[in-house]
Amino acid sequence: MMKKRGRLLIMSLVLLGSGFLVAYSFQQTKKSPEMVQLNDSHWEKQYFFQKQLLDTEEKNKQLRQELLNKRNKIQEYEDNLADSKQVMADFVERKKQLQLLAGELPVEGPGVMITLSDAMYIPDQENVNQYIVHEGHVRAVINELLTAGAKAIAINGQRYFSDSYIACTGPVITLDGIQHPAPFEITAIGDPDVLASSLDLTQGIIDQLQKENIDIEMSKETRITMNARLAAEGRTS
Repeated sequence: MMKKRGRLLIMSLVLLGSGFLVAYSFQQTKKSPEMVQLNDSHWEKQYFFQKQLLDTEEKNKQLRQELLNKRNKIQEYEDNLADSKQVMADFVERKKQLQLLAGELPVEGPGVMITLSDAMYIPDQENVNQYIVHEGHVRAVINELLTAGAKAIAINGQRYFSDSYIACTGPVITLDGIQHPAPFEITAIGDPDVLASSLDLTQGIIDQLQKENIDIEMSKETRITMNARLAAEGRTS
């Protein structure tokens, strides 16, 4: 009887242990899918964030390239604008030079002043015309000044140009229709030393005029101012 009870007790203990092991195994098996599921969700999130990061980096790369292209385009526009400004400045300077040559603008600078006067003394029974200034004398001085590099010339303050005409009417000279009495003050803008040396050469213009009984004076000037063509001729546009 005692042996039988012992066996039953052992069997009960064995069954109890087995049941505990089965129950524990079932609980572990139930939890395992949850752990796997948690791990899968974590990797999905990590993959999602990594993809977003890669997409953002690619977008930033595209934006940087677009910014670089726009900067290059702006630089190109600025270079073209600078070139256009330089071209325009060259045109303006060229136009100014042409206007100066045409007499449309006032001009000033150093130069020389030559004064031609009729002879102070005319001997009796001499021809008066041989002792007064004629247009040929004025022309000779002007031609020499132009040859020496004069940039602008005026007679008694009136500008002389390549298309100007000079005529002699008795004791007066007419320049482009405007009369000027003697003495005739011829001013020229240019290098004073070069202009003066050209006039004062041996057997040059000054010697020639003096032999023709013309009183002549010459001086170097640091500043000579000449009006524009319209102002000098008293015309209006």
